[in-house]
Amino acid sequence: MAHIVFLRASAADLTAGKPPLRGVPASAPLSAAAAAIPASQEADVAEADVAVWRDGASPLAPAAATVIGLISSFDVVAFLASHVGGTAAALRTPAGDVVAHQPALVREVEPHTRLIEIVELMKQGARRVLVRKNITEACTVDKKPFAPFYKAALKITGTPRAAAAAGKQAVNRSSSSPPATFGCDRYCCLTREDIVRFLINCLGALAPTPLQSISSLGAVNRGYAHVEASSPAIEASWMVPAEPRAVAVVQTNRDGTHKVLADVSAHRLWRRDYVAAADAMASLSSLNFAAGVEARGMSAPDGDAEAADVAAPLSRLGSRRVGFEDSLVEQMMMASHGGNAALRCRSTSSLAAVIAQMLSYRTTHIWVTHGEDDVLVGVVGYMEIFNAVTRDVVAPPA
Repeated sequence: MAHIVFLRASAADLTAGKPPLRGVPASAPLSAAAAAIPASQEADVAEADVAVWRDGASPLAPAAATVIGLISSFDVVAFLASHVGGTAAALRTPAGDVVAHQPALVREVEPHTRLIEIVELMKQGARRVLVRKNITEACTVDKKPFAPFYKAALKITGTPRAAAAAGKQAVNRSSSSPPATFGCDRYCCLTREDIVRFLINCLGALAPTPLQSISSLGAVNRGYAHVEASSPAIEASWMVPAEPRAVAVVQTNRDGTHKVLADVSAHRLWRRDYVAAADAMASLSSLNFAAGVEARGMSAPDGDAEAADVAAPLSRLGSRRVGFEDSLVEQMMMASHGGNAALRCRSTSSLAAVIAQMLSYRTTHIWVTHGEDDVLVGVVGYMEIFNAVTRDVVAPPA
């Protein structure tokens, strides 16, 4: 049955009402990219980041070919924290000089592309998949090729009427601010969270895999990144892996095992005061920083004014400070009582339960513990989920 889901579903079945890829030109200051992260239409997903476009690229060129890379809140905070010239100078740095040049993070497919092909692209490292559409229409769901799961697709992406309205609004917004889309209003953007949300509505067809434990499926990434609670927070920015982009803040037990207390990730830093967070990252311990971001972090402003003010976000980003000055004891108590309690599951948890937990908390990863002492043994992210659900599915030759 799993073959039916992955071989009959196509990109068009998942793109109803999906927004275009948002971004800034490479020559735009980092402050503009930082402001665009919470302003992005994709910010309603766990992976909130924006694309950086290549300067001089034609808006008619393939969208994926114009992308240099994706920049997240973690990238912004880490750069500000490590910049020796001060915050103001750092925010004036061109976004193209900050973003990691990884054009493969964005790929492009046709509406008829099968789900298994999209998942394979994501397993190869793509975080955004662009599906070509008509600029005057929203992406729609084609009922015929995937009729058994049509209702499931609509449950995730919304009704065709709502999708059309959302698509028109997206086109109208992009026309008022051309640099934000740079021709990508010709595409619907799929994220890895979109794929997982689609799959959770097809668990019956994927059986028995979703009912098996993540350890038995080999879905636990044991090569997780971690820093000691007492180590400088800036160390987390040096150790963040490619997948998932998260660093565990741990306490090392006498036997050398780890207990996770908190974590540092783009998911945690999204919609925070980046300037204040950078100051804290440069001066506080990892645990103080992680707990302080969650408990004291200032939320970014909401509304259209934020998107309209992209050109001058410096004063907004640095207008207030957050209270990272609490004592270590208070921060440890805060972390232990949920201030930045890292989301955890057991190694015996089923894959379905882990997927539901990730989607419920809108996170990109779950830390995996084992035994009565909750020893940290690994992490589950999108890659592990995709590998588990497709392990018996073979894509036919094109």
